[in-house]
Amino acid sequence: MASSGGNYGPLLNLLIWTLAGASAAFLALRIWAKVRRDRKLWYDDHILVLAWTFLTAACILQTVDTTLGFGGPRENVDPSLVDTTRLVSTIAGFLLILATAWSKTSFALTLLRISTGWPKKIVMFVLVTTNLAIAASGAIQWAHCWPLRKVWEQSIDGYCWPLRITNGYNIFSSVYSGLMDLTLAALPWVIFRSSDDAAFLDWAGNKFRRKEMLNISVAMSMAVFAGIASFVKVFAIYQMNTVNAGPELIVTLMVLGTAESAVTIMAVSIPVLRTLEERMPKVVSA
Repeated sequence: MASSGGNYGPLLNLLIWTLAGASAAFLALRIWAKVRRDRKLWYDDHILVLAWTFLTAACILQTVDTTLGFGGPRENVDPSLVDTTRLVSTIAGFLLILATAWSKTSFALTLLRISTGWPKKIVMFVLVTTNLAIAASGAIQWAHCWPLRKVWEQSIDGYCWPLRITNGYNIFSSVYSGLMDLTLAALPWVIFRSSDDAAFLDWAGNKFRRKEMLNISVAMSMAVFAGIASFVKVFAIYQMNTVNAGPELIVTLMVLGTAESAVTIMAVSIPVLRTLEERMPKVVSA
């Protein structure tokens, strides 16, 4: 990740707000598509809105943090604001963890509504284990230092776990999350191919045609990109095993964390739009 003058703040803001804006557009269209067809919003819709709310709150905090010097050279940060920037970035990172967990939860719940048999059991396994892995990552973010204030005020007396332990678990969590993203991306194809029915029931009790299910499978495969973002995070986390890691690594992690949840929100929103397009009357020009 390159930046002029060693200040990654402007680039961070550009990337995270582009991702947040794109996910907002897809989510808004998803909600509009359901309302237009007089469909009630279900749990996966509400959870997806919650995920986007956490994502946006994290983006706001990251932008606020850049005004305090976050993303720039350490020597350019006002010494009196160092602890504040650490606290704000820690909260932003925690909100990104929540956004990631809830966006994947919404994705899994959406799949649960169109799956049966053993694919449904796999979805349940992914749903439970991914949330546990991500929840542990969020807990470690706050619990790895004692007293708690030492998480952001490193000058006070106390104790923190070695970086190899906290980063080691975060690497595991990122790898596992990425693998589960790939699993969720593949499951719609499995559900589509394993069914012998001529049609599938959607969450409103209406029948999907096979062409619509194919569109859903293609659209939800976008979750592969969320998995890629999760895997790339592993390399950045690995390089964080030194206290002298530069600001570009933290900024990279923030961008990738934002991308992971934003792409998942878009991936789970697209099928509703594709299905709506399939069912809308075709406009034939004279």
